[in-house]
Amino acid sequence: MASPTAEGREVLICAPYGRDADSAAQLLLRQGYPATVHADLASLAAALDEHVGVVLLTEEALRSGADELQAALKRQHDWSDIPFVILAATRTAQARSTELIRTRLWTMFSNAIVLERPLGRHSLLSAIDSAIRSRRRQFEMRDRLVERDRARQELAESNARLLALNETLEERVQERTARLMQAEAALRQSQKMEAVGQLTGGIAHDFNNMLTGVIGAMDIMRRRMDAGRFDGLERYMEAASTSAQRAATLTARLLAFSRRQSLDAKPLDVALLLRSLHELLRRTLRESIDLRIVTGDELPHAVADANQLESAILNLVINARDAMPDGGQLTVEARAIDIGDDYATVNPELSPGRYVIVSVTDTGVGMSPELVDKAFEPFFTTKAVGQGTGLGLSMVYGFARQSGGQVRIHSREGVGTAVSIYLRSSQTAPADVAPKLPTQAPHGAGEHVLVVEDDASVRLLIKDVLEELSYQPVEAAEAEAALAVLRSDRPVRLMISDVGLPGMNGRQLAEAARQHRPDLPILFVTGYAENAAIRAGFLGTNMEMITKPFALDALAAKISEMLTRADGGNPAVPPEAPR
Repeated sequence: MASPTAEGREVLICAPYGRDADSAAQLLLRQGYPATVHADLASLAAALDEHVGVVLLTEEALRSGADELQAALKRQHDWSDIPFVILAATRTAQARSTELIRTRLWTMFSNAIVLERPLGRHSLLSAIDSAIRSRRRQFEMRDRLVERDRARQELAESNARLLALNETLEERVQERTARLMQAEAALRQSQKMEAVGQLTGGIAHDFNNMLTGVIGAMDIMRRRMDAGRFDGLERYMEAASTSAQRAATLTARLLAFSRRQSLDAKPLDVALLLRSLHELLRRTLRESIDLRIVTGDELPHAVADANQLESAILNLVINARDAMPDGGQLTVEARAIDIGDDYATVNPELSPGRYVIVSVTDTGVGMSPELVDKAFEPFFTTKAVGQGTGLGLSMVYGFARQSGGQVRIHSREGVGTAVSIYLRSSQTAPADVAPKLPTQAPHGAGEHVLVVEDDASVRLLIKDVLEELSYQPVEAAEAEAALAVLRSDRPVRLMISDVGLPGMNGRQLAEAARQHRPDLPILFVTGYAENAAIRAGFLGTNMEMITKPFALDALAAKISEMLTRADGGNPAVPPEAPR
């Protein structure tokens, strides 16, 4: 087993033919990497543990079968995905068997780099260095998960102290705690996103502040209620609600950054997007860095994917932060520019027209012209091992080019760096995706609404809201219980279902429900932020979705809208259920 100081640097080598193994081992040892040669895959599989940094294989080593190696890989922890560097076989008389092996590589190894032979020492060392950096980030994520579990334990102990509150207050605390747990799930989902990963420390600090607001307010209310003092409770309830809402807002922003989706370019209000990012960017920076958001007057809309642009800006802000270890000024600016024919001739990647430029400028250490020339190369980074993948700027470049724009870097050593994203402007205004809700929640007329939710506290909350709005709720904790209700003669007019039910999930339940009641309106409740394309593929006819956390008025409005639409635009007396 590797020592703690060598964790993530050990290289296991298996090259059973020729002198490849000894040559590679000597080269790696000279570079300071502990290297161990294994005669076959069985020996290598036996030595494979969580401390290994990278495995170097020749393609010929796989001819004897890799069952033991694959079994060892399946025993890895969830956070672990050991990288492989595979030296491809040369074209010989055994070309057909080599091709068969090569077609199996990507099913055998999920994290592999294939290098064609012959190759030079620099190419091999570059691949090993890249794999080691990737492995170091896995160890960092492992440590973050340990810290997260410790924080979860502390949160559970804090929640235990709230059990003395009355039932209504306890339900509210559980609801808000559920929101925070969803935020933790969002952080875990984003474990392979370096940008969001670098936010973890600051976000944990902010979540602790929000928890302090919730728990502190509840504790004061409990003490006052124990003393028979009920005056001023509204103030503490408002403080707890405000802290929980701040947590929900931050959660929504993190989920937006963690989405994996194709480019969905639409007309975008860049000025509005930058203002909405201000708080999250501020959390990313040290107090010694002054953040300025600048938008030009009458800024035109840009054509871009909002989530991808947010991610690109965050990447650039993190790079700027790291370039100012002693503090400084960071400016995020959006302005319009007209590209003429002369400029476009010299810069053929930009066609003539009007552009919106989003620039991130720092007063940091700056870069030399040589570094600027390499900045967009994948895996190129000036950061220490484990602190950067070298993919951030290349991803920003790819986003800009896919959007029909370009990226420019201007930097001077000792002065600072400015990275500018050019995006094509649009004459079309962004679609209004946030219509105003009615000021008062619409009431029902005694309609039966089936509520399917495995979380008892959430289910109880929705039931109470429905009763307050003059509906008749019917509860079910899982899919089978819901189907039993639908097979009965209960006149259910609408079903509200959580997406993430145990066993049969919400979408599968909807399909089964439609077999008994083909026209039943179905409202899904989800804790994950989804884009329009995913939502459209998930929902069927007469189905809608609402995202947690939601305002109770929003839930009431959605229910009323769906029932009214089912009645042809006019509320009607509920029909009898099918017999």
